[in-house]
Amino acid sequence: MGAEASPAARGGAFIAVAAALFARRELRARHPLIDLGLFRNTPYVLVTGTGTVTNMGYAVTVFVSTPYLQQVRGLSPLEAGVVFLAPAALVALSGPLGARLSGHMRPVSVMALAGALAGTGMIVLSLATAWWLYVPVFAWCGLGLGLGWTFAGVATQQVVSPERAGEASGVLLTFLVTLGGVALAAAASAITAMLPERSPDAAYDAILRCGGAVILAASAVVLVVRHRLADAAEIGEVPPTGSPRSAGARAHGGGAGSRPSHGRRLP
Repeated sequence: MGAEASPAARGGAFIAVAAALFARRELRARHPLIDLGLFRNTPYVLVTGTGTVTNMGYAVTVFVSTPYLQQVRGLSPLEAGVVFLAPAALVALSGPLGARLSGHMRPVSVMALAGALAGTGMIVLSLATAWWLYVPVFAWCGLGLGLGWTFAGVATQQVVSPERAGEASGVLLTFLVTLGGVALAAAASAITAMLPERSPDAAYDAILRCGGAVILAASAVVLVVRHRLADAAEIGEVPPTGSPRSAGARAHGGGAGSRPSHGRRLP
């Protein structure tokens, strides 16, 4: 990597290399810290991926909105803090909402819904100018982004077997914290690169739209894969190793040709 590479790019390259070396070491270890077979559990991968992306969006939205409200909108720190109460309140409500939704929707579907709310909210937020629209949309963002990263912890417990719950939670937390920091560094570098040619508000809006588009794309992928999982279950294919359904199938002697019961929830 050349000398002109940004610190964020160098940091991203370091993380990628370190992750590759860690995976190589785990594959060869007699007693690995993480059984990489966890990533063959497709619902878990979907939940972790969506939770990570929405958490990155949450970090970037808070980071971008802080200077936007004060430098572009001209608010004082106290006034900006008052505006932040709207998304903060919805983030707080997202936890109980996720618990309620989990009783009526499958975990992967809840994550896709969170991504759809978050992605559309970020894009609309970049277009809103009137206060009567900006504040409700800001709250809307808080609901979607908050639901994404808070419910991810609950969802992982529902799509893995009980004996792997602790491992699954640890991996999820690692992704949330690490890639959340990477997203902040990337957003800061992108804004710095755009400011000489664009106004601050245009740069902030571009970051929000880009983040929203990424989250919407991730939600679309989740829905497509979720649909294929449902189709596979209908024709009797074996669910991913480590999922509650696969454990149940083994306990009841179900094989590759057994059909799921109508009362059993899909991931």
